[in-house]
Amino acid sequence: MSYKKTLVKFVIKKTPKTMILWAANKKARGVAKLTDFSFNSEERKLYAQMLLSGEQDATNLWIEDFTLITQEKSFLIVIHQAQSNRPWIDTLLRNFVLEREWKIPDNHADLIHYLLALENSRQEENKA
Repeated sequence: MSYKKTLVKFVIKKTPKTMILWAANKKARGVAKLTDFSFNSEERKLYAQMLLSGEQDATNLWIEDFTLITQEKSFLIVIHQAQSNRPWIDTLLRNFVLEREWKIPDNHADLIHYLLALENSRQEENKA
């Protein structure tokens, strides 16, 4: 395993959840506040709990199946299955998000590349 992959793997495992929440909330300022999340790259599942601006109750989002597509140095994500605890978000997901290709911004492509490389190395380690 390369030095970079080892370092990224270590950082991902050791990054406290509070730091990830802080970084996400800095990006989502004015729209939502992420209050909890869990991510399992092997099972392709993401859970996020957030407080949308102007709302008093938390919104939960479950993404239970997605595909990452590599195109040269960029990535696309296709979400196959998702649901929330808000009917209007479920409708939005069904009509505008599910089964469509969404380009991941270029400034996040390196991170996605390393995460995929880590996932591939984990799969190889499990086979050995």
